Amino acid sequence: MLASERDTRLDRLFALVDGVYAIALTLLAVELVLPQASEHLHGEALLRSILEAWPKMLGFLTSFTLIAIFWHANHRAFHYLRRFDGRLDFLMLLQLLCIAFIPFPTAILGEHVSDPVAQEFYFGAILVTGLATLALWWHVSSEPRLVDPELPSRVIRRFHLNILAAPVAFPISMMVLIGVGIGRLINPLVLGYLDDGLRLAWGIGAV
Repeated sequence: MLASERDTRLDRLFALVDGVYAIALTLLAVELVLPQASEHLHGEALLRSILEAWPKMLGFLTSFTLIAIFWHANHRAFHYLRRFDGRLDFLMLLQLLCIAFIPFPTAILGEHVSDPVAQEFYFGAILVTGLATLALWWHVSSEPRLVDPELPSRVIRRFHLNILAAPVAFPISMMVLIGVGIGRLINPLVLGYLDDGLRLAWGIGAV
């Protein structure tokens, strides 16, 4: 196999990754339901019920944007992959486990948007996902045989710095702010959405 050729096993891995991400994004929308008591509401009463569901909508938008950032980052990084090994397989499955889990803390936060425990749990899940991503791409970049031999070292450094800055440092800072009572001034989920939205709009991504 030439150095520039890609291991065909990566195609199956990439297909699995896209499938898990698609399912996780879809599961986020499952929680977007109004209370059963609103079934017979009309007019202004129905509008109030929709507006009162803003925590679920904000949780959906934040997590959808966050998962999209992780997917976009993977898509960019996969461009440089050329080889496959067992550790890559394990670390990728670990990251997918974290991605598939995100709809659960999102649903909890949607029901308890102002509760510090729900907020800490949500950003803790994001942190674990970021750490899994960091472990994944640290392994890939530390094994030159797995990536394109022409991959510049500056690209690898940028990937590592972006992982540390976005899905690792940011959730840690949010968990600290929640602990000191930032929720009395602004809901942490709003800050999370603003951060994710800016990163997606500017094309920074998670790595």
